Amino acid sequence: MRKLLFLLLLSFSLRAQLTPDEAFKGALKYLSETQTDNTIEGKQYKGEWPVYMELTEPYFFIGKRQRARDSNCFTVSAIHNQLAELYLADSTLSELKPMLSKAFEEIQSYKTGPEFNFWKALTPLKDHRLRLSRPEELPLVRRPTNFSFKPRLVQKMANVANDADDTNQGNLAIWYHNRVFKDTLNLVSAAKFESRIDLKRQNRNWYNYLFHTRKNSGAYLTWFADEHDYGFWNPAYGYLSVLSIFLPSSSAYPRAYKPWVPFGANDVCPIVNANILTYLAKSHQLEDAVSVKNSAEMIHRMTRKNMWNTAGVYYPNAQHLSYSVAKAYASGVNDLKEAAADTKAYLLASQMEDGSFLSKPWVNYHDTIQTTTYALSAMLNLQKAGLEINQSKIDKTVNFLLSKAIQDENGIHWKGGVYFTGGTALRNILHWESDAYTTSLIAGSLQQVLKKEKSVKTLN
Repeated sequence: MRKLLFLLLLSFSLRAQLTPDEAFKGALKYLSETQTDNTIEGKQYKGEWPVYMELTEPYFFIGKRQRARDSNCFTVSAIHNQLAELYLADSTLSELKPMLSKAFEEIQSYKTGPEFNFWKALTPLKDHRLRLSRPEELPLVRRPTNFSFKPRLVQKMANVANDADDTNQGNLAIWYHNRVFKDTLNLVSAAKFESRIDLKRQNRNWYNYLFHTRKNSGAYLTWFADEHDYGFWNPAYGYLSVLSIFLPSSSAYPRAYKPWVPFGANDVCPIVNANILTYLAKSHQLEDAVSVKNSAEMIHRMTRKNMWNTAGVYYPNAQHLSYSVAKAYASGVNDLKEAAADTKAYLLASQMEDGSFLSKPWVNYHDTIQTTTYALSAMLNLQKAGLEINQSKIDKTVNFLLSKAIQDENGIHWKGGVYFTGGTALRNILHWESDAYTTSLIAGSLQQVLKKEKSVKTLN
């Protein structure tokens, strides 16, 4: 009993004494220790980090609650890109290069041509055509590795098309790889994103219709596949197609072995658009993309209307839009100037007394750590871009996150929150979480904090 009490007191003492430098070094150790070293085909893959896919409540055509490890492009790309930023900011962090090399090789497994998909191409769990063929005779499909989709309809729905978000993240990984390893691999051009624009469409995503109202935004669409063309669209068509998704006659119905655009209608997501703008800025293609201004105006419309909780089609966190806008603006997307100003005002108004930030209660019970992680990154990036943010606001947020750090034999990490969802109808119940993803973002913020502290000391 005394030993247990001593260990508890020691743990509290260590937490109280944790400095940004200690947390940063501990986070890098954690990311190194938890990167997957071996491939178990169909289960886990070398170079990725653990991420979990969870259905938080029973859903009538998916099944009961479940939680399972998943492999996906978005997570491994996001962590890789964050680690690459750390290395490019400080090349003495040589321990990052082996991690980057392993992660980059894994990212390429999601690539087809210049495009990337959220999931790997794997053998289907059952024949999508009811022909009872042997697995080795079936075409590969996109699907989660371990999460169980038993109904054949849902397995066909999981076979999603390539998308603009994974494509910008995957190509951003190539851009970082070229800089870190002095390589010259080709990048996707702006024309790829310009090929799917929200103009003169004869279809609309029901989530956009309900929450975003305006059509013909001229912004970037999410999916790189054709949606159903109604000839003339009205809300009743969209409602009936979703309601009748079980029927082959429905435009929302997923076809066997055909890449699926969810519910048969492409969508406009402000966060996906902000991510595309970040990629275009970093790869110096903003001038080649004619839709940048329209995309920025659409994002500004969301920030002006305070649609922080509902703007993201796939991202429910209240600060995810702040995070994405600030990152794009700091990357050089000047058309986001007004949205960045709105973001600053929202951040300052929504900070809690202890430095934390909250999402809505139905998003992982306010998802305090994930929300605060996004907010800290947003404040630092806005400050980096020249917006004035009181340093005491940032310091309070840093101290809050330091107080929530978890120390174990792998190093230091933070409990991951909801950073991605199934979108639209599944937005609040089908989630992805990763301690490594959240920890990598905090490590990125801590490096900026430490760099600023060092520059202040140098000036003094």
